[in-house]
Amino acid sequence: MSESTSTAQWVEQLYEPQSRRLARQRLVAAGAVGPLLECLGSHNQSVVWAAVVSLGELRAKEATEPLLGFLERGMLQMDVAAALARITGHDLGTDPRQWRETLGASTPSPALDAAKCIAQTADYLGVVPSGSGGTYLFQLSLDDGRKQRVAVFFDRRDAQQREMVVVYSECGPVKPKYYEALLRQNLTMPFGAFAVRDVGGEPIVVVVESMAAGAVTPGILASKIEQIAAWADKAEKQLTQEDRR
Repeated sequence: MSESTSTAQWVEQLYEPQSRRLARQRLVAAGAVGPLLECLGSHNQSVVWAAVVSLGELRAKEATEPLLGFLERGMLQMDVAAALARITGHDLGTDPRQWRETLGASTPSPALDAAKCIAQTADYLGVVPSGSGGTYLFQLSLDDGRKQRVAVFFDRRDAQQREMVVVYSECGPVKPKYYEALLRQNLTMPFGAFAVRDVGGEPIVVVVESMAAGAVTPGILASKIEQIAAWADKAEKQLTQEDRR
């Protein structure tokens, strides 16, 4: 059996869960960069994941550009970032703009179009938001007839002047007796955190998450809005026993 035949068979085996791990190991051992690059275009996400991880292990510089494209589309972000770190020796997280600035990649990361992103996000959620420009407000219907408003801010900047998207929802007035409970909940939240924000001159407890703009897609944004709405509504019940926000 020729080497090319073996490689083709191993690629086929990536599509079978029972044989995927061994096939991936064999492709890495054979240094099969070309076939693995082709696997990045597969419609099977498990095969794409296997290719991403394998190309990282091979430190295949040829994979840098397609992996940056994955980051820009919000695909397998943590795995892609880890593969890029192995390939380049840089650990820059999941912000594709920072990767392109650092690596000097030839294709610039496109600017986030807030209006288009919000329109697609609204379609995913089935909710028509209010607002325009860089500020939008979604009101989601939750269980038991409750509702929760979630704000989305574009064009924010971090300390290094990188563009950010901020998502937050109000929970209720600050009450010192709840500080410890809310801080403890921060340790169990899979995203975001409780914080305090002045609203109309009054300190308000909010759930907030900041994301690099280059890593934001409509799907990611819709998921964050749903998650933050649920956590903020739960906290509002705890803080006020009302449903005003």
